[in-house]
Amino acid sequence: MPKVLSKNKIKNYLPHDSLNDKIWTVNQKLRTDIREKLMIIANDFIDYLGVPIDVEDVRFTGSLANYNYTPQSDIDLHLIIDFSKVDDNIDLVEEFMNAKRGFWNDRHDITIEGYDVELYPENIEEEHVASALYSVQDNEWIKVPKKFESKPNLSAVHKKYKEIVKRIENLLKSQKTDPDDISSLIEKIKKFRKAGLNRGGELSVENLVYKLLRNSDYTSSI
Repeated sequence: MPKVLSKNKIKNYLPHDSLNDKIWTVNQKLRTDIREKLMIIANDFIDYLGVPIDVEDVRFTGSLANYNYTPQSDIDLHLIIDFSKVDDNIDLVEEFMNAKRGFWNDRHDITIEGYDVELYPENIEEEHVASALYSVQDNEWIKVPKKFESKPNLSAVHKKYKEIVKRIENLLKSQKTDPDDISSLIEKIKKFRKAGLNRGGELSVENLVYKLLRNSDYTSSI
């Protein structure tokens, strides 16, 4: 059974006053050594695909490109590709990319400064909503992160987190658990998070609860 995170641990999810200095310089540029490593990873994946691919951009997004990073944050590396130039059947290209990405991430345990690197091939036509976006290829911000003006209600986060944990634990302990009940709870958690993101953004109670569940391995438990 995963360990329930204490209220004190939740403080790790408070936004910071500066970007992570393991990744960024004081001038908010990607550190040279980090940028070089990310470009090597991107090029290795392109070679791994085994088909000629033109990458439009290599982008860094997620909480480590923002002020809300935590010890469990990943480096989200997106390769921007025009899928239509690979094949006219966009759905087929997407399936191919997703399969390759899955195999790649499963077989490569890559970390930089202690953070896992998660790689994503992304269609250039796909709308990517991000509060911070950096072009590793061009070494410049596409969307500059902004400091958060408010802080989350940690008491509300911890209370809701414990409520959902209790529901998960009851499902795991029950010998009469219906698989449909598990699927239903997973869907509710996803919708719960999406609603929070739409209403309150990355520091919404719902999104922080989801992150706590994920980082304490409760989402993988069900």
